[in-house]
Amino acid sequence: MGNTQVKLIPKEIREADFPIARFLSEEEQARYEDSIKQFTGKAYDSLNVPIEGSNLFKVLWLNQIGIPTANLYQLEQVIENDRDFLRGHYEDIPSVVLRSNGDSYKPNDYLAKSLAEVIKERDFKHSLILNGLELKADENSHYGLILVPGEKFKRIEAPDFDYENNKRRFSRLDEKGLPIFSEEGNKTFYASKNGLCRLSLNDYLYLNSDNGPLVNSGSHGRVVFINSEGAEKNLEEYISKLRQEKEKQKLDIDERYNRAMNVLIGN
Repeated sequence: MGNTQVKLIPKEIREADFPIARFLSEEEQARYEDSIKQFTGKAYDSLNVPIEGSNLFKVLWLNQIGIPTANLYQLEQVIENDRDFLRGHYEDIPSVVLRSNGDSYKPNDYLAKSLAEVIKERDFKHSLILNGLELKADENSHYGLILVPGEKFKRIEAPDFDYENNKRRFSRLDEKGLPIFSEEGNKTFYASKNGLCRLSLNDYLYLNSDNGPLVNSGSHGRVVFINSEGAEKNLEEYISKLRQEKEKQKLDIDERYNRAMNVLIGN
């Protein structure tokens, strides 16, 4: 006896070009290395990261030159689809967590203060997740670089990222990349008390947003590239067709209703 049920998935969805996640290619790494030649000194050193490595500045610059890297929710989707894909690696996110106007970790203090000033944030009731940041050279920075809001800048107030949740266990990440806390969860969240923090996912077990060097890179670091070209367009076209069909059916129903009412009232 065969399967007792069959999922009826529309052809348009089955054939849609869904986003693909993979590690950064050698060609993309070469393009990256060529692009950072415009920097010198400390800025160049902060960005000079090999293909087997990752830090905050690398993923931000990759996005800035048009090579999109994965956010937290996309990495969560990768894990759900292939648990072994990221095993043994850590992945930096092109976002930061800012918890105060300044940082007790001195190398990050200048960046934290300048970023808080440019986004006009003085009082921090909760942690802020900052997306869409870009890099600029700045010799006053310990790293030779500062963070500035780009065209796609977005800030998210995130109480879940507050220090009070440091070392809490969680089961998975939601659509916003926020941890779903659970005592039965097999992953651990780490947060700092203050300052500016990079955001990274480590071996499925750790979500790191604790303070420390923004520049450090290890050989087990990997950049996850997201190719979503065509996916959004295909799904938008499918949704548009559904809406057109909905309107057509609504007009047909209205027309039949009006004809029936005309017959009933004798018009």
